[in-house]
Amino acid sequence: MRSYFDNYSILPGLFWALVKGLKYQKRFMQKSVIPEIEALRKQNDGSLSEADFQKITDYYAYAVPAILGEAFCMLRGEPMTLRERNALTFLGATTGLFDDFFDEKRTEEQHIKALIDSPFEGLARNSHELLFVRFFIKALENTDDIDELKRHCYLVFDAQVLSKKQTNESLSKEEITQITLQKGGVSLLFYRCVMGPYTSENELSMVHNLGSVFQLENDLFDIYKDYLGGIRTLATTETKINNLREVYFKLMNETFSSVRQTTYESKDKKRFLQFISLILFRGLVCLDWLEKSEQRTQGVFSIGQYSRKDLICDMEKASSVVQLLHYYGRTKF
Repeated sequence: MRSYFDNYSILPGLFWALVKGLKYQKRFMQKSVIPEIEALRKQNDGSLSEADFQKITDYYAYAVPAILGEAFCMLRGEPMTLRERNALTFLGATTGLFDDFFDEKRTEEQHIKALIDSPFEGLARNSHELLFVRFFIKALENTDDIDELKRHCYLVFDAQVLSKKQTNESLSKEEITQITLQKGGVSLLFYRCVMGPYTSENELSMVHNLGSVFQLENDLFDIYKDYLGGIRTLATTETKINNLREVYFKLMNETFSSVRQTTYESKDKKRFLQFISLILFRGLVCLDWLEKSEQRTQGVFSIGQYSRKDLICDMEKASSVVQLLHYYGRTKF
């Protein structure tokens, strides 16, 4: 019972830190990515949609610094520098554009590599590529180790190439798991690399573990979209939600353990875990939601028998928030 009240007592401070970080980042974008977007919107050749711009301003360039960046700052006990915020903002802005090279544009792999290796505007063949190049150049200008950032970008590239296999119906569960963990792990390492060197191998392992569980959580919330797109993920191919739950708990426990093994201050590690759990426990709520559908089909998760409403977990519903708080209160940080 004491753990319940202790955990709930720190929530107002964490929520305030989250809201404060999001508000600050919203203002920061007005001076960074928004001018770049507005300039290119006027000369858009049609390769960029309003949805592309929205992914940048409402998600990646917004959340990467304000949530992930601030979380890492909590862990190290030091505020984010201006160069770090710039780097994270522009890296976030490249994310959706980079994904679309593989998911929508079917851009040749050699051309993508050229844009990473030698990013300059003359290489861009359309507005989509031009915006990616401009953002990537800005990110490179705000990192102390350009080669390291490019190396991590190539790791993300390799993971994206590997994920193309997820449309293959013969893909095994082991292969799907490997792709999921790799894609999520290298994506988070990509962002983290602009925030200074790692303090230990344990920290590197921790970041990879955290990225892996974030990827699985993302796949849970994207289950309907991925199913329609013929994408084979652990969520779209599983027939027992409890199996997914076991994998999710295993990844979370590994992440928590690796956080505790880092060399940061104990109080900072605890606050970091308290903060990221607000994100991770969303996945547990989503699993509960999917399990309700499973119960209606004789205890077998049959994704083809469910509607969009059955598969999409709305985290803005009061019942979802209550369930998240339930998980939060039971956790020992």
